[in-house]
Amino acid sequence: MQNTSSFMPREGPFLRIKVVPNDPGQTFETNLHCALNHCGKIVFIDSHGRTSTQNVSCPKHGFLASFPDQIAFSEFIRSIANKILAADGHEPVESGATWICDDELLLKSVN
Repeated sequence: MQNTSSFMPREGPFLRIKVVPNDPGQTFETNLHCALNHCGKIVFIDSHGRTSTQNVSCPKHGFLASFPDQIAFSEFIRSIANKILAADGHEPVESGATWICDDELLLKSVN
């Protein structure tokens, strides 16, 4: 059974981040969920591209948070994920690591 952890970031009480380590492949899966009223739904990321504002919203509760660009959003996720990984004795995700968006995160462009 895989070890799954979650952390409610001080910076954004409306987001919950879950981190699932995949030790054989040295990769990690991160999932963002709405934490408003313990909702738990996977959030949507609305964007016009990498350099545009990244808006995070819940399908039930609407807008939750905003980041100035994809780099800031990625660094926020990496920072919180590293706290969770460290608490569980795992190596941190390196700065500049490749970030692949899973279909479940529903990263979409509103061009």
